[in-house]
Amino acid sequence: MRTVSDPTRVREPHFAQRGGFYTDDPVALTKQLAQFYAESERADIDGVIAGLICPHAGYAYSGAVAAAAYKQLEGLAYDTVVVIAPSHRAFFRGASVYCGGAYRTPLGDVKLDLEFCRKLTSVDPIVMLADIGHDVGGGGWEHSLEVHLPFLQVVLGKFALVPIVMGDQEYPTAKKLGELIGRFAEPGRTLVVASSDLAHGHDDATTQRMDEAAARAVEKFVPGELFDRIADGTFEACGGGPMAAAMIAARAMGADTARVVSCRTSADVTGDRDGYIVGYLSAVMFAARPAGRRAREYVLKADDDEPTSPKPKSARPRSGRELLTDDLLFPAERDLLRSTARRSLERAVKGARLTCPKAPTDRLRAKRGAFVTLKHKGHLRGCIGYIEPYKPLIDAVWEMAESAALRDTRFLPVEASEVDALDIEITVLSPLRKIDNPDDVLVGRHGLLISRGPRSGVLLPQVPVEQGWDRETFLTQTCIKAGLPPDAWRDPDTTIQVFTAEVF
Repeated sequence: MRTVSDPTRVREPHFAQRGGFYTDDPVALTKQLAQFYAESERADIDGVIAGLICPHAGYAYSGAVAAAAYKQLEGLAYDTVVVIAPSHRAFFRGASVYCGGAYRTPLGDVKLDLEFCRKLTSVDPIVMLADIGHDVGGGGWEHSLEVHLPFLQVVLGKFALVPIVMGDQEYPTAKKLGELIGRFAEPGRTLVVASSDLAHGHDDATTQRMDEAAARAVEKFVPGELFDRIADGTFEACGGGPMAAAMIAARAMGADTARVVSCRTSADVTGDRDGYIVGYLSAVMFAARPAGRRAREYVLKADDDEPTSPKPKSARPRSGRELLTDDLLFPAERDLLRSTARRSLERAVKGARLTCPKAPTDRLRAKRGAFVTLKHKGHLRGCIGYIEPYKPLIDAVWEMAESAALRDTRFLPVEASEVDALDIEITVLSPLRKIDNPDDVLVGRHGLLISRGPRSGVLLPQVPVEQGWDRETFLTQTCIKAGLPPDAWRDPDTTIQVFTAEVF
């Protein structure tokens, strides 16, 4: 078993053959996929798609169901696609990321995102760089990953692949894998695909009943509960581990909604409803966009319902120090900062005898700019922060939570009776970067600090997204907040600085 990356190795297509899972004739394959897409419909999905769940049977049986999900990607672009598949032939602990340089299909080679693969396999040995589960050298060829690639090649064109096969589907493995993918993924630029079929070997009525339960669990979008329903036999999914891992990763990328777009059985193709029936489902996981947001604005939501924001690949800034992968917080670190802000409110407003926790990690000890925003029933109740990295992050959050509650002069101080009903949003900032051209401001990615003389104003990256502003309005509103003329951003004596942020 190989465990060292060799970018010259290519994983050959094994299941592309006449009479196999899909045809090896590139012309016929392209026509078949085009027909699938032509017969599929666009769902009413107004948001940033972070992930898909798709079946992996032969195209004659599940191709139309898979296409129903892939159809939703038309017109979109992703840098990286992570495909998580179950192992049907090789049995091993953990998950393996292919250690070659490309996966080949009849439509051409799909190169791997080698840097993403390296990062993903450098944190925990449960996710390893290996060929096990991928090809004959690693215990047997695996179809459940390979069959998705032609769908992606046709609908997306160019992308880099992170191919993952799960050898075991225990929940701790799925959780760790999902968290790691979420940590390294770039929302709006990374797509995660879970490969799974559903019930196997029952009559059609039983299969439909179980698959309907699967659809309900998917749309509930709670990974642990989905896993429990598989474990107790409510429904079946040969790729339950990939489904849970993809859900966890998609939620880390900001997805808050899962929608089933197709659910069928093999009997719908064969007409035989008494034989060996297999169920298929496809679903889309996305970050729902508030009403009025323009269709091509990308919004990153760091956790549950709280938005933050990058733009599509074409609008990416090419220089400057923004948030790097190593700057991003782990879910446990975010949770600690949330509880720290809540403790600070309890102490400041209710008089509770609490102290700021000690920072257990280097990221929480590092000096970072940070804002704490308080909302009550969706309405702003206070927002104050450090734009510069004056203090360790955990201390900044502790202090700014108290300041947002008591010292935001736009509002009366928060009262003890309000604390439990307040929603807390934390924004962790990158270093500031001065720009010379206002056209470099990216709505949905950048926050702004505009200053001239003694006056300055700050707006966080999520503000223009929430308000539906374009670039010029964002610049104008930041000038107004600074007490400057609305068009001061056009003045060469005005300094414009941008920053990115992680919001949760």
